[in-house]
Amino acid sequence: MAKKVTAIILSVALVFSAAFCIPSSAATEVTSQFERGFYRFVDKLLDGLVNGIAALIFEPKDWVTKDKYVSENFYEGMSADEFIKTPAADAKWSIGYANASIQTGKELEVGHYVGGSLAIGDKFATEIRDDQKVRTIAVSDGRGISIFCAIDTYGMSSSDVRGIRAAFEKEAASRNLDIDSINISALHQHSCVDTFGLNGNLITALFTASIKNLLGMELPNGQNKEFMDNLYKVTVKSMLDAIDDMKEGELYYGYADATQFIYDKRSPKVYDTKLNRLRFVPADGSEETWLLNAPIHCVGNGAAGTLITGDYPYYMEKYINETAKANVFYVLGAELAMTSEYDYLPKVDTESDLYKEYGEGYARLALFGEELAKLAISINNDKRVAPIFNIRLSEVYVPVDNSILKLAAKGGLLTNEIVKNNGTYEVVTEVGYCEFGNDIAVSIIPGELAPEIAYGGVHTAEETWDGDEWTYSSFADAAGDKTLLVFGITNDQIGYLLPSNEWHSYLTENEEIVSTGRMAGAYIAEAYLLLFDEVR
Repeated sequence: MAKKVTAIILSVALVFSAAFCIPSSAATEVTSQFERGFYRFVDKLLDGLVNGIAALIFEPKDWVTKDKYVSENFYEGMSADEFIKTPAADAKWSIGYANASIQTGKELEVGHYVGGSLAIGDKFATEIRDDQKVRTIAVSDGRGISIFCAIDTYGMSSSDVRGIRAAFEKEAASRNLDIDSINISALHQHSCVDTFGLNGNLITALFTASIKNLLGMELPNGQNKEFMDNLYKVTVKSMLDAIDDMKEGELYYGYADATQFIYDKRSPKVYDTKLNRLRFVPADGSEETWLLNAPIHCVGNGAAGTLITGDYPYYMEKYINETAKANVFYVLGAELAMTSEYDYLPKVDTESDLYKEYGEGYARLALFGEELAKLAISINNDKRVAPIFNIRLSEVYVPVDNSILKLAAKGGLLTNEIVKNNGTYEVVTEVGYCEFGNDIAVSIIPGELAPEIAYGGVHTAEETWDGDEWTYSSFADAAGDKTLLVFGITNDQIGYLLPSNEWHSYLTENEEIVSTGRMAGAYIAEAYLLLFDEVR
């Protein structure tokens, strides 16, 4: 009997392992109704199997019922009547920047798991090639201050986002700051120390979870406590440093066509083709700060290795620092199924130190970052952004229907805020909307958003497996004549967010496995559009 149980758990582990790799090939196209029926039948069997295993595991004692949940460390931003369309008298942009390493120097010691894909055993870091950083900007139009952090990490759960906010409030208590919002994004690197928790030892988690949950003990996951403590400390300091660095100046928006840098592995082929740049020019002549945004997965070094890298953003930043003498803040866009396209790149320099030391693959990753940096530097269509910054966020409850993620949550591998609701589980997360000036709208999204939800182009009912229609307006349509940016994997990581009519099978693509469920994208879209209607 024990062997059978072990075999079942190992099977589930293998499913998990496959879930977090971004394949280079396109997603499976299934047009036969017989094949579709077969896949759905197997999905039901898998759901039954995994739900059965999950039912044997006691719930963590700190999970409360939805009616008893108390929201803490959530920033709602401005009220609807505080959203302005005309700058206040004598209004000016004030922006500050900070950049710091989150590494402790102990990353190669036992207990530092590598994010990116799950493994049955202990996938500990074996080599460090690049630094991992937190980059932070503080933004104000002369009213309150909003803080944005982007961290070199696979993901940050809402629990840790709110933990960092609490730590910031404690450190900043004596400074009497007017903080409207604190937003923390993950750059979703697939080769860095795990800060999300999902990349720990799956077998250990599942075998020990039930008794530990029963006794109220801490569950094992992929986080290293010392690394996380340092992450909190460094991130909070970067927030305070960014505030201290705030200077008045002008803000400009421009973009370049980044189509050739992006590969979309899943139909429909819809995505933001731009490399967006918000460029802050301080009045005192000091270094500029560039907020860059594009929808490209950071998976250049693969998803299953044990190397620590900063992926292409590390080399993009390095080139811009050295060539343009500008600070870099980079945040991912709507990047579900979006990865880098290397075909157009110039040939790798086989005489370079990177090539000789690490090989062609890593040299190509660095080259990709440098070429993207050159594209950012080449932007020449800047337009001045009026000193208006509006922001509002709202809490959202997203049901967890995916049996695989239910099992992961009970096993302690998901560190998100979870509540119980009449026999079901829901993730407590948040969405947001902000505006830079009158022409830039930003969707703040807690996961990997399907670009078609943001920009339109969702499959019609005739093109889908089940003949269902997606009934929500795109975020771009809602924004009207404003340019829409998406800040993805921000303030939480709840997985992939698909249109409900594009949900296929666990067996055909990765995205279904790592999503809270078929309706996840719909819940987020509805919450976002309701929030948008409140303020606009």
